Amino acid sequence: MTIEDTLLGIAIGDAFGFGLEFGDRDWIRENINFKSFVNTRSKKKSKNIKPGIYSDDTEHTIGVVKAIMDERPFSEELLLEYWKAEYESDMKEKGFPREGHGSIKHYYTGEKTIDEIREFQENRVDPGNAPAMRAVPIGFVGSNKINDYAIINADATHPHPLARASSILVARAAEYLIVQKGDEKKVIFHCKKLIDDAEMIYFLELVDSFPHPNNLSTGEYEILCGPQPITFHNKKIYGLPCSSLRTGISVLYTLKHSNDAFEGLKNAVQMGGDVDSLAAVCTGILAGKHGLKSLPSFMLDEVEGVEKIKSLAADFEQYLNNKGSKR
Repeated sequence: MTIEDTLLGIAIGDAFGFGLEFGDRDWIRENINFKSFVNTRSKKKSKNIKPGIYSDDTEHTIGVVKAIMDERPFSEELLLEYWKAEYESDMKEKGFPREGHGSIKHYYTGEKTIDEIREFQENRVDPGNAPAMRAVPIGFVGSNKINDYAIINADATHPHPLARASSILVARAAEYLIVQKGDEKKVIFHCKKLIDDAEMIYFLELVDSFPHPNNLSTGEYEILCGPQPITFHNKKIYGLPCSSLRTGISVLYTLKHSNDAFEGLKNAVQMGGDVDSLAAVCTGILAGKHGLKSLPSFMLDEVEGVEKIKSLAADFEQYLNNKGSKR
């Protein structure tokens, strides 16, 4: 099933990338062979991260799916309700919170109000990439709703033009490649017409002419990922930052140069940096179009929550078939 493959692809890409999150691009290219889930985090910081465990990317994506299926109007408040419920469900089931949350964790714990979180992201030059990382399911809601839903998804936590644009780009890429069976080579050309943020469009037009990821020049890589190296936990690495702008253009660039789910996962992970978000989105969209068959069997066997995700996918598919057109 298309929906099932999409959601499982998101979880697999997220889980594989999470063990390598903010790893250095060159180190990943030299050391990762994609034959097993790996965890390169320090033992102190990864005591709750085991091979195959997904991060907040998949957790939030699940929340988006549930909010779409809710009979109440799709809204910022509804999304927050489902995201917090997923967070608390993990706390109850595991005894500790899922790893990977950014600023929204302060809202979950009561340290900050949601308005404080929104104000922080709104005032950044380039906000975090949470809206993009969770936007894939919005690509299924119907073309006339996608931009509105994607903006609501962004404004729930990141009310910023770049966050809105990146959310729309991911949702539109999912619609174009999965629903419309579009051509990966044309995904940037197609999606850039569906946003109105001049800065994002400018960068998309630049990267549309770039070669395959294996052949990127230093300058081209820095246009994709921003000035290098970036700093993560006082460590200098080469990679993608947690950025709406850079994630938006990198998602479409990676999709353009990937022919199946496994190639998308590898191209995303080898970008370095915030690879779990990039891999989740790209693997999910390409799995939705091409299926999971290109992925090594261990990924599906060992990824967390397969039965939960299959059940959610069946419910979502039924909703889209029976109720989506009536909403």
